[in-house]
Amino acid sequence: MATASCSSPDFPFLYPSYLGLGGNQVAIMEFRRPEHRTIAAALRLMRADFFLANKCWFAGGTAIVMNLDEYRLSLDVDFLCADGEGYRVLRLAAIESGAGAFFGEPVTTLRDFRTDQYGIRTVLTLQDQAIRFEIVREARIALEGTFDSRLNVPMLSLPDMFAEKLLANADRCQDRTVAYRDAIDLGMLLTRYVEIPTVAVLKATEAYGQDIERKIGWVLAKLKEETELRHAASVLQMDGDLAVRAIAALRREAQRLWSV
Repeated sequence: MATASCSSPDFPFLYPSYLGLGGNQVAIMEFRRPEHRTIAAALRLMRADFFLANKCWFAGGTAIVMNLDEYRLSLDVDFLCADGEGYRVLRLAAIESGAGAFFGEPVTTLRDFRTDQYGIRTVLTLQDQAIRFEIVREARIALEGTFDSRLNVPMLSLPDMFAEKLLANADRCQDRTVAYRDAIDLGMLLTRYVEIPTVAVLKATEAYGQDIERKIGWVLAKLKEETELRHAASVLQMDGDLAVRAIAALRREAQRLWSV
């Protein structure tokens, strides 16, 4: 089994409640937002061992949001696979077996899978909710993770969560329709974990060079305009004051790392 190399006692996240079953305590995740409850139900129907065997990790904004008290709405289910053989197996499974390769009933698809060298994509449906599902072929950095029994998913490691968000911010922070979500997600991670792991900065910088620092500086300058930040929070269905706190945390960390 692949495991993450993070030594933090908080890894990967700590937001469970506990359900006693037959004298045993089983961690479960509870959610306020009905959309997140449906996504959690879909994840519990996943063929988790298949994803784990192929080193395919739950990642992205929804993974962060569901583990940090649902600070914003997030409706996409994104997995990352950096393993060439693993991606080959996952791609063939999607082509040959469709949703049944990845999920048990009653999860179904609203359209056929689309597969290429970059990823595997479809739209799932469960409880009358459409869920965009994607497995991204990650070719920029190596990835690690571990199994999270509370969500029944292989979860991307915390350092790699940070690295992926640094990369995503560099890719799309200047697209206003994205609502600066990657910077806000980074800031929310920092309100919990205080510092970006050194390995995350190294991985992201090895992939994208100085553009990591440059785009962090750009988004922080842009979000000095509090009206712009609060507009983004509204788009993301997030409390405006919490968004301000998140960007303040990112600003402090950027100053520590890059004197931005």
